[in-house]
Amino acid sequence: MTVPTSITFSAVDAAKKPTRARKRTIAFDNRALGWLALLVLVGIWEIVAHYNPSPGLPAPSRIGAAWWLEMTEGQLRFQLADTMTSMVYGYVLSAVLGVAIGVTMARVKIIYALVEPIIELLRPVPTIVFIPVIILYAGLGREMNVIAILVSATIPILIATYSGARGVSAALRDTASTFKLSWWRTIYEIVLPAAAPQIFIGLRLALAGSFVIAIAAGMIAGNSGVGYYILNAQQTLDISRMYAGAITVAVVGYALNYGFLAIENRLLHWHVANDAAGGRS
Repeated sequence: MTVPTSITFSAVDAAKKPTRARKRTIAFDNRALGWLALLVLVGIWEIVAHYNPSPGLPAPSRIGAAWWLEMTEGQLRFQLADTMTSMVYGYVLSAVLGVAIGVTMARVKIIYALVEPIIELLRPVPTIVFIPVIILYAGLGREMNVIAILVSATIPILIATYSGARGVSAALRDTASTFKLSWWRTIYEIVLPAAAPQIFIGLRLALAGSFVIAIAAGMIAGNSGVGYYILNAQQTLDISRMYAGAITVAVVGYALNYGFLAIENRLLHWHVANDAAGGRS
């Protein structure tokens, strides 16, 4: 039976047009809606602070003015740079160690047997517990911050790397054997690419954890960094400056996560495309 052309084109056009439910889903998925809600909350905060001023909750306009002054003429930019420097050192070292140990554990049984009990003992312990011990041996300088970040960030990267490297398919391992690849070439050309999605999950978790520990170490050690800056503002009752530091932490944390996702999407575009295709099917 021949389907009339007009009916066929009508069905295609109907399929192309998003339904009302689909339009609603797109609207709720759009990040602009979240930013709009945030702006509304800030506006309400401004109005409440204007008509009912409180020393503990200054208006956003006052916090914004304090933030601009501290970033242009005050100490906030220098303290932020100090925190970020410690974080970068610790995070890069953690990434190198975590990936190296994780891959080795997955490929060498004796290394797994030696390291696994230590990892399982350290994994549930909060890093803050180790900071007094680190201070005892490393002092209150940048070395303390870097070591604390190293302790915090290495384990999630290591576990994610081990999971990814351990999960390499038998077909890929057989391919390496067929082409008689050396151990190092197998790691570089087979294991690391196959484990990359899992490794990036660990790197992303560790990035957030590194930033948190860098701030917490500054608060505990009380010497420098954004954590020290926020704590000092609170102790001197400079509440606007305290909020300015907290907002800086929030903005930088968001920017780090956004930038990491952009890099991940670029480097693992094949994996992202496969996930999108799987979600549509």
